[in-house]
Amino acid sequence: MSETKYLFERVKRAAKRAIDAERNGDLKVAFDQFLKAAELLNQLIAIERTKRIRDSYYVKAKEYIVRAKEIKLLMNGPSDNGPLKPLPSPPKMQKPHRKDDPPSPPTPKEEKKPPLPPPPKDDIPPPPEDITKKMMRGEDTPPPPPPTKEETKQDEKTTPPPPPPAKPAQKEIDLPTKTTFELLFDEEKYRDCITECAKSVEAELRVRLGLFDEQLTLGMLIDKGINKGLEVLKEFKFVNIIINRIEHENYRPSRADAHKAVDITNRILMS
Repeated sequence: MSETKYLFERVKRAAKRAIDAERNGDLKVAFDQFLKAAELLNQLIAIERTKRIRDSYYVKAKEYIVRAKEIKLLMNGPSDNGPLKPLPSPPKMQKPHRKDDPPSPPTPKEEKKPPLPPPPKDDIPPPPEDITKKMMRGEDTPPPPPPTKEETKQDEKTTPPPPPPAKPAQKEIDLPTKTTFELLFDEEKYRDCITECAKSVEAELRVRLGLFDEQLTLGMLIDKGINKGLEVLKEFKFVNIIINRIEHENYRPSRADAHKAVDITNRILMS
């Protein structure tokens, strides 16, 4: 491993230890490691030949010294000994002079040329107005005259009218069952059937719970029979979907709930 690479690895390790120590709150170790990294960079500056790399080392060492000063102030407050001495500017490496190279010729002095005479002023008349308009439009030929009313009428007659928009294809509607078909086309019968369904569900719930008090409302029965009549209540929910669909035109249940409600209604009607 070359000396440059060895020193560079030591700089990296010292800087990493300094940053970790500063994060952990160990300011003393961070201060020492930042100074150590700056000193190692100073050694690298002395042996490096490339100016660009030397300058980068110098800038980094300066950053480490500034950070060490800040940590020192955090540790002890402002000191009376004065600020730390900055790094010396990087030494300028002179290019080695080779004996084979011929001496560089002296740079010839540029002869001052006399100023050019001003161009003769010729009184050129401005271009006529129509040419300037053409140039502004980027046209070589004059614009065509606007079409007359007769020409526009003829164009309207010759152009065929646009074809009418195609109507969207109608979706195929699934035919309902016979019982549902009759219910849909006989509103009064449908209403009576739904009312009977609701009453039968309520009556069945009363029988199952053993509650025959007419003053008990359906809401009270639902509260009291949440465990015993759970299946009946579920059926009543789907029957209620159909009732809401009749009473409210904008009510739209989901497809699965609607199918289940129709099936339960048919089963109750056919039983």
